[in-house]
Amino acid sequence: MSQEKRIALIKQLLEERQELTTKDIMAEFGVSQDTARRDIVLLAKRGEVKRTHGGILPLDFGHQVLNYQKRLSQFTEEKTKIALEATNYFNPHHVYFIDASTILLKTCQNINLPITVITHSLDNCLALAEQNKVTIKALGGSFDHESRFFYSNQALNELDTIEFDTAFIAASGIDEKGLYILKQEDAQIVSRAVARSRKVILVAEHQKFVNTSYYRICTPDKISLFITDRPLTQKQRAIFPGTTKIQVAGESTIR
Repeated sequence: MSQEKRIALIKQLLEERQELTTKDIMAEFGVSQDTARRDIVLLAKRGEVKRTHGGILPLDFGHQVLNYQKRLSQFTEEKTKIALEATNYFNPHHVYFIDASTILLKTCQNINLPITVITHSLDNCLALAEQNKVTIKALGGSFDHESRFFYSNQALNELDTIEFDTAFIAASGIDEKGLYILKQEDAQIVSRAVARSRKVILVAEHQKFVNTSYYRICTPDKISLFITDRPLTQKQRAIFPGTTKIQVAGESTIR
């Protein structure tokens, strides 16, 4: 395969995965480390990708949050691992808030316990409707077609009457000041649920430390447990207080 053809395929694969390492390129195309590095150098030199330590990112990475359906179509093995890890933190007869996210939709598809779930996500409701042990309470209001959640002042008022054992939430961006999502109405719902929860579990891939969004859900100190796909760097870990436990999906130990 010529380098130009491989470059075109690398760009296509990068668009699908949003991140590639040198090892990914070696494995996908059966090339040596030196060849993979030369491809990366060429792409970076042309200004077609962002080069990172050990790989590449799209040029708009960190400035674009894909809509719900696009994210669902690009569901990765890492997201699946996070979603399944989250299922370990549900207990019978507890009351939960579950956020609208593709990872948590996968979680909903894999829990069938005698629990109560309150959610503003249409897709979570549809998934949980197949689980006959789960009691579902859907928050109503206007429907956001792009991100597939309901919102209203009535929903916010209803949340004020509930005490959640745990809120499961996602984020489009994470920094030292807080956790963020793209839509203001979504942030208002999730923020209220966090305030009404005894425990808050965050699910997010490591890329969320790069992505940026507009509306803050809560500050990092509200997070009881963070389930992610890679060990955090020292800088990332410092964002959260020592009381926040970090669980890498698939690992047996909590950090």
